[in-house]
Amino acid sequence: MDTTIKDLGEFGLIEKIKTLFGKPQDALGIGDDCAVLPFDKTNLLVTVDTLIENVHFFSNHPLDKLAIKAININISDIVACGGYPKWAFLSLSLNPQTKTSQIDLFLESLQKCFANSNLELLGGNTTKDDKLSINITLIGETDKPILRSSAKENQDVYVTGKIGCAACGFFAIKNNLKESDECLNRFLAPKARLDLIEKIKPYATAMIDISDGLLQDAMHICTSSNIGMDIILENINLCESKYLSDIDKITFGEDYELLFCADKKYRNSLLEIKDVKLIGYTNNSKKLTIYNKGKILTPQKYGFRHF
Repeated sequence: MDTTIKDLGEFGLIEKIKTLFGKPQDALGIGDDCAVLPFDKTNLLVTVDTLIENVHFFSNHPLDKLAIKAININISDIVACGGYPKWAFLSLSLNPQTKTSQIDLFLESLQKCFANSNLELLGGNTTKDDKLSINITLIGETDKPILRSSAKENQDVYVTGKIGCAACGFFAIKNNLKESDECLNRFLAPKARLDLIEKIKPYATAMIDISDGLLQDAMHICTSSNIGMDIILENINLCESKYLSDIDKITFGEDYELLFCADKKYRNSLLEIKDVKLIGYTNNSKKLTIYNKGKILTPQKYGFRHF
């Protein structure tokens, strides 16, 4: 019996594509937040993300906030690899009946984001569809790529910012509940941590952005680096909202904070950085373990998957 994409799963599909096309000769390809292309004396970072109406955002998502989200989820990938965004390509699929005033709102907000991040738009594509779809390809650069595959045993594990606010914002919007502006904005218009990359970069050995859930993204580092990791739940700076459990908050994703590893000798320097929390340690177990006050937790899920 022929299997389906749902049977294969998101990561099974990615692995199938990776195996079929092989490993690039002169670049780092599938398996990290960005592709890394060595170029002259620097490295180009390339990432692409798609947002689809009623899959990644609600139909009534304010379009000015949606523009902020669309570009920042891409910038977050560049930041997670230790880089800065430079150039972008924008592709839009639009319902022909969409009001031009709404698209103006989206484009004006997007232009402000580009200006604030020193980004330039180089081109793209437009086409029609029943649903709004936003696809952005972003190119950045870095002198030192930070990869998922560079963590070592016996290192510290850190996370930036507050985790779970996007999950609580999503839950409130979906269920017509009142929620703090912080939670609503963290879901509707998240911001990449461009403000922290210069401070973290000298110390981070491996890094990833939290798009699919803290636990699942931690597992990506474990798998790529062939290490294990212990995460201490009570050390994580969690959203205070009572709508969701702590496990829901660390498995929903869309926080776009940074999870990274660093040698223990840098602990004092890193803990002096505002918004950086020590939440665990790496080891040689080849597995991820989550502790709550000394007891091992076994979540039913570890993060978001498309299939």
